Amino acid sequence: MSQNLYQFSGTEFARIDWCDPARQTTLVADSFRLEDGEVVALERHLRRFSDSVAATTDVSAETLEAFLARLGQMFPSVGSWFPRIEAVETPGGATLRYRERLAPAWNSEVVVARAPSDPRRFPQVKGPDLEALMALRTAVAPLGAGEAIITTDQDYLVEGAYSSLMVWLPGAAHPTVIPSATAHLPGVTEAVLTDIALDTGVPVNEADVRVDDLEGAELWIVSALQGIRIATAFCDGPALVSHPHRRDQWQDLWRKKSRSVQEVL
Repeated sequence: MSQNLYQFSGTEFARIDWCDPARQTTLVADSFRLEDGEVVALERHLRRFSDSVAATTDVSAETLEAFLARLGQMFPSVGSWFPRIEAVETPGGATLRYRERLAPAWNSEVVVARAPSDPRRFPQVKGPDLEALMALRTAVAPLGAGEAIITTDQDYLVEGAYSSLMVWLPGAAHPTVIPSATAHLPGVTEAVLTDIALDTGVPVNEADVRVDDLEGAELWIVSALQGIRIATAFCDGPALVSHPHRRDQWQDLWRKKSRSVQEVL
């Protein structure tokens, strides 16, 4: 993924041409799709990032506030982008950075597979486990899968490596999401879709779902990068169904939540 990296000094951003990955650790990160200067739920992404930075790093409140105040000027106003904001541990202490990355093409479908393990150390903070989660995707890629599904020892669904899960169980007229009591990342896109459901009179069920319960169900893989993707197949798992028209309707409602960066920052 093509990208430019900028480090925040406390007052301004400066481009970094190269940094040694071995000398830095990602503490917190957040990312979102930027389409022609607009983002869905940017304020929620920034809040999740800010809360995690405040709770897990020594970045001062003043530095974080200044970073967010100047962030808007870094976003391109034209094109499809997938920027990432991050707090990184370096030899000089925790540092805030901005990665400018091009977004890949939109995709409405994905094949999934069970993750071979659960390597998460900080399941409710986005950032420190990103490399381990990418390794899960790499592990299932030879199966033809584009996303790895993390499960419990009892085979209950938890989340995707880089996504949240929503399930339409067989015959159900409403979606099911993973219980908040299950340790997983609080997904911004899942939260937006839940709001859309409630606004349109569709209840959202919160319940444990086993992999076997997906037989004849529709599984949505949701993320800030792609919105909703339908899982068209579960490698060595249950037979899934898909209703592209329903997905397209909800995807359209999600995209209509997009707002200009200038309205938020």
